[in-house]
Amino acid sequence: RNDVEVLDEPLYAHFLRVSGFDRPYRDQILSNMESDGNKVVNDIIYRPGNNKYRFCKHISKQRVLGLPEDLIKKGKHFIFIRNPLDILPSFGKVVPPSFFELGLLELVQIYNELCDIGKPPPVIDAEELQKDPEDSE
Repeated sequence: RNDVEVLDEPLYAHFLRVSGFDRPYRDQILSNMESDGNKVVNDIIYRPGNNKYRFCKHISKQRVLGLPEDLIKKGKHFIFIRNPLDILPSFGKVVPPSFFELGLLELVQIYNELCDIGKPPPVIDAEELQKDPEDSE
């Protein structure tokens, strides 16, 4: 679609810098992406755009301290889930799979926080979306 701007994990460098987690591509990410979370939020995520929509794909575990409090309150959110058994093999190629790496605790916290502020997000199952992209709920 030409009316959507897509940002794929814009806070990833911030997560790597703040968490100190090692990844095989850590240096490359940190040298190519802004690692100051406040700058990413204000200058990239919240910046005015030319498209009608801006889609920001985030990973729940990348929600770390030091991000603006209003990030969760702004915008419209949905939660896209995959069966953990389907993603474990791909994690093993980069890092040993763990409860933290899957981000499940953070995902539940984000879901609950959105519900608490009156913005319950739709939850979209990747498998269901692939089966029927036009009629997935």
